[in-house]
Amino acid sequence: MKPDSAIAGKRNPVRKADVIVVGGGIFGLFCALTLAEAGTSVIVVDRSKLWSEASAVNAGSLGVQNKLPALVPYTLWSWELWIQLEKRLGVGVGLCRDGGYKIAMTQTEAERLFQISHEQEQLGLTVERLAQNELRTRAPWISPECVAATFSPDDGYASPTLVGPALRRTAEELGVVIVEHADVYAIRHGNSLCVETSKGEFYGKKIAITSGAWSAKLAAMVGVDLPISLDVNMVSVTEPTPRQVIPNIVTHARGILTLKQVANGSCLIGGGWQGIGTIDDSRKELDYDQLVHNLRLAMRVIPRLGQLNVLRSWAGYEGVTPDSYPYLGLLPGHRDIYCAACARGGFTLGPLMGQLLAELILGGCTSRPVNIFDPGRFSNASA
Repeated sequence: MKPDSAIAGKRNPVRKADVIVVGGGIFGLFCALTLAEAGTSVIVVDRSKLWSEASAVNAGSLGVQNKLPALVPYTLWSWELWIQLEKRLGVGVGLCRDGGYKIAMTQTEAERLFQISHEQEQLGLTVERLAQNELRTRAPWISPECVAATFSPDDGYASPTLVGPALRRTAEELGVVIVEHADVYAIRHGNSLCVETSKGEFYGKKIAITSGAWSAKLAAMVGVDLPISLDVNMVSVTEPTPRQVIPNIVTHARGILTLKQVANGSCLIGGGWQGIGTIDDSRKELDYDQLVHNLRLAMRVIPRLGQLNVLRSWAGYEGVTPDSYPYLGLLPGHRDIYCAACARGGFTLGPLMGQLLAELILGGCTSRPVNIFDPGRFSNASA
């Protein structure tokens, strides 16, 4: 079933669909795509340009080692979807899975790294633990300052700049209607569901909130307290180089560094170092003191980076829950308003989270357990 008036060339905007998805990032688009593949009509409403916030500005890491132990199985399940994605979308998305190193620079970090790796291993991660001499032999391009590391063949990356447009095109080909630059003023619920926006009113049988850091504001419109804090993460990119500087993705035991070299030879440097901004005024500014610390740490870990120029640095929002697990499920007190948002490493988990949300909307159950992601786990709602 296609949305009302979803015929190419019609002037009247589409106003009704089975499901209104509010938020056009990776969670929302994978949800919309999965729903559309099942024959469900979908309208995606976004406050800005589609794929312009966290999904677009992250560094593209598809890491398993950098996830909380409980999220390891979900990350591996998501990887199953990533592996099939290029076939599903019919285009390349810069997918690479050459494995990655997670490094420690002190003995305390090394002990913690190995402890967590054992926990992750019990949950399905394939991992090797490397002492300093083994690391020097295996990866001489990593600084001798690193005293230990783990290596997993399960780590990799993809290109956010390729994934977003490909998802959009495929979703639209399946009949998904996309409405951009539509600020949401209210969500009316009761006998019918309506999303009131600056582009008009949209009606659906069900609503899916997939708006990342903005999801708390939308949930509040229907009486639900959804605790979300804000990170303003910074990422930098170097000039391209024909030399192999970073053969494998690199992360840090304390979660303060991500490094990779992509197909054009550029190196991406991230790690959650904080910029300046709030969602209220849409500010996303670089904190240059923090940025310098990020770049210095990157050069300490990969000395060859010191030979390259940084071309650009930027900041982007990431919504964070109190326990760093995503929200996924029905909003408390509601039978037809759902939420999926705010995963640490949401780019990696996006395909699975979007699919599970669609499964829940379609049939009321999911192919993977989602109890730990219950949106009502921190507060009660009066809807």
